[in-house]
Amino acid sequence: SVRGQGDILTEDVTRFWEAFDALAGAKDHADSVGIIRERYLEAGSEGLQRFRKVRDLDPERYVEAIAAAPAFWRSVRANTLNAGAHAEAIRHVLDRYEEQVPGFKRPKVCFAIGRLSTGGTVSRGWILIGAEIVCADSTTDVHELNAWLRAVLRPTSQELAFVAHEAVHTRQRKGPRLVWGYLTHRLLLMSHLEGTADLVAREVAGITINEAVHAYGRAHEAELWAEFREQMHGNDISGWLYQGPRSTDRPADLGYFMGERIAARYYASEPDKRRALRVLLRGGAARKVLRKGGYAGP
Repeated sequence: SVRGQGDILTEDVTRFWEAFDALAGAKDHADSVGIIRERYLEAGSEGLQRFRKVRDLDPERYVEAIAAAPAFWRSVRANTLNAGAHAEAIRHVLDRYEEQVPGFKRPKVCFAIGRLSTGGTVSRGWILIGAEIVCADSTTDVHELNAWLRAVLRPTSQELAFVAHEAVHTRQRKGPRLVWGYLTHRLLLMSHLEGTADLVAREVAGITINEAVHAYGRAHEAELWAEFREQMHGNDISGWLYQGPRSTDRPADLGYFMGERIAARYYASEPDKRRALRVLLRGGAARKVLRKGGYAGP
């Protein structure tokens, strides 16, 4: 397995704050955009270049995000510059996955600064982490942010949790069944992918992610299942996944919870845990996992 500093990159965080400081000398808006583009985005590591591709990290949006929340950015700076502090713990999580998850290939991890739009994602053997979200804690000033972001940012840093969740996504298998599922029962499929990542993080690495979502879910499981069951064989995910600030009456992303419940029931019912993991990590196995595990509410 990979060792040394090359497997966990934090250089882009340092580069961002150098560009951030240079904004003080910007002549106008266009100059600010140019500083972020040239000194941060274009100067970034291979990891940041992948992040830009999968998450549309546009310099205009950075300048807007920085102007909209100056107290937030000032208060989160020191934590993000300390992003490498959990490197050994991260390597330990990846060690556990290598030992216990069939076919797991160790990814590289890149901590960078996003524009408050994503905590983590993956790209071909890379885990890409938005340090401004995952490194926030109780010392971070969130008063300028919307309600969804205030809920996403937790009182303690979430570096390990996000890496543990995203690492599972690097192992999930694509294939024709996944495409078919996306076209025919997208809500069940996407909830399976996200919920399985939460389940594996907990079962293999002992790490809970999305605690607020799961706490709400457990308290309302029966009614959530009744609602999810009616919708899961359709393609509308808007009430369950990735709705961000649009979800006002309950937490966003409750599809993670429903997917995790369905996967957990299957995992508990299978005596051969390695085989169970192999099935869970097949992207197209959502219907099989529901049927064989027999989840039918709490």
